[in-house]
Formats: sequence, C-alpha cells, structure tokens
Amino acid sequence: MGHMKLKVLVVEDSRTVRHMLVSLINQTADMLVIGEASDGSEALDQVTKLGPDVILMDVVMPKMDGLEATRQIMQTRPTPIVLISATLGSSETELAFKAIKAGALTVLPKPSASNTPQEISSLLSTVRGMAGVRVIHHWDSSQPYRTLPLAPVGKNKPRIVAIASSTGGPAALSEIIWHLPDNFRLPIVIVQHITADFVPSLVGWLNHVSKNPVQIARHGEPVLPGVIYVAPGDNHLFLSKKQTFVVGPSPKVMPFMPSADIMLESVAQSYGSQAIGIVLTGMGDDGAHGLYAMRRAGAITVAQDEATSVVFGMPGEAIRLGAAHHILPLPKIAPILASLCT
Repeated sequence: MGHMKLKVLVVEDSRTVRHMLVSLINQTADMLVIGEASDGSEALDQVTKLGPDVILMDVVMPKMDGLEATRQIMQTRPTPIVLISATLGSSETELAFKAIKAGALTVLPKPSASNTPQEISSLLSTVRGMAGVRVIHHWDSSQPYRTLPLAPVGKNKPRIVAIASSTGGPAALSEIIWHLPDNFRLPIVIVQHITADFVPSLVGWLNHVSKNPVQIARHGEPVLPGVIYVAPGDNHLFLSKKQTFVVGPSPKVMPFMPSADIMLESVAQSYGSQAIGIVLTGMGDDGAHGLYAMRRAGAITVAQDEATSVVFGMPGEAIRLGAAHHILPLPKIAPILASLCT
C-alpha cells in the first residue's frame, strides 16, 4: 500500500470539468479522488460517508450552491474546502467570498483546457497544501486575553498600518475592517496572496464591510488618510520615500507576487517608527522578514495568534524571528488599532 494518499472529494456540476479535475488529481502520486458530486446536497452526503481530507468545490451549482454547502459542511463535519470559480463576475465571486467567511479556505479560477502546466500544478499544490489545515475554530471573543502593555505611542504617532495575509486572510481582513471605528483615519495597506483576477472582487467585498473606501493601490498615487489599499495581484507594491505607491517588478526574485516582505520593508524605510505592521494567517513565511524590518525601525508590530489563525505559517514565522511585539487573537486586532490611533 505504501504511503497513504490524500483523499479528495470533487464537487462540480459540469461533467466535463469534473472529469478533468478528477483525472488531474488522480495523476498525482499523493492524492486520490474518493468521491464525486454534482451539487452541494450530494457533496454533504459524500462528506459524511467518505470523510475526505479536502474538498475541491465549484461555487455556482444547481440545487445547493457552494456557499450553502460550505455552511452545512462546516457545521456537520468541518473539512478543508478549496473553491473554484468559473467567471470572475461579481455575483459569483461575491458568493465565493461569503463562503470564505463561512469557512472555505480559498478560491481559485476554474481550470480549463487552455491552462498552462504551471497553473495546473499551482491548483494541485493548493489542494495538497489545504488538506492539512485544521479548520475547526472555536474562538470566543469574550475570553480575556493577556496582551503585553502596548508601547507608549508618544511622539511617534503611527501614520500608516501595513498588513500581510494569505490563506484565511480575506475572512480575517473583513473581521478587522468591519470592527474599526467610524473615525479611523490611518491609511491601511494590504498585501493578500490571491489569484490576480480575484483582487477586484476582494476589494468589492471588503468595501461592503468597510466604513472607509477600499481600493487597489495604483502606481504614483499618494497614500491618503482613511483609505484602505489592496496591492494589485500581478506586481510588487512598495512605498517610496515620498510616501507614494510604487507598483512594479522587484529588484530581487521573490516567491510571491505581490510580496508582503517587499511591502513591509518599504514601510520600514519610509515610515520608520511611525507605523504599525501586522502579519495575519497564511501559509509559508512571506511577511516575517518585512515585519522584523519594521520592528527594528521602531514600528509597532503584531502577529495573529495560533488559535485564531486558519494557517499559522506566516504569523508563526514572524513570532519565531522575534518580529512581533504583540501576539493577538483576531478579535483583539481592531480594538488595538483603534486604541493606538485615537
């Protein structure tokens, strides 16, 4: 028998796409499709019967869509869910982001015959990576947390908030933004790892929950107070010494584009101690070195704690490096930002 394979459930109403996904997964050495479903209600039955390690699921399906299926799976048998979306039309991606809020881990573009081998292997490695994620989160925001006394802000009043996030990030970002006070005036700059095509939808979705405008950061624009900026998906984002946005290629090759390390390091250089850096849930270690640069520059730095992170990779690495002043559960991040900035 040898090595145990990861058990995948494929949920997709188009037979053609479903067969393509099944054959792609079954061609890998370490994954096996143990079940197929053509809508959300079939998926629920299969999850109970088969206990998959990970579910690859379409967003838009007849009878029961990916959002309702995600809600019910997370209530009955929480399982890592990777969503796929065919079009990037606003209604479909809105559904996808609601499903992420309900507990799905990420959304990817639906593969087609025209995909490059690299796009296919990136889809497969996401499915593989998500299989190991613990998806049951019982965090209680009323629990008293022991937080370190915050550094006195004094003359270094923060002038910007910089946030890095990846897997689990959209839901965490929406939670923070939703709970910011009405009078929150600091600009917030976000690098979220997500397929470039989904960035406009992410911005649209965050705009629903935000009292402040959310927009994509554009090259040459100044950083304005009270605006939330999201890095574009297909380039790196830096802040210049003049505190304007620079969007473009990076001088060094980075594993992620946009790179959180590059953005946070540029904030450390442009704003020094007058900044707050935050690394949220995510796979890998992007952002840890950038947060360390911010801490060395005297900025206030925060890493999300393990209990509330979907994946503790990025914040865990930031903590290991000594980059985080404060280790905070997700529900405490917005109140801390409010207290530092009033």
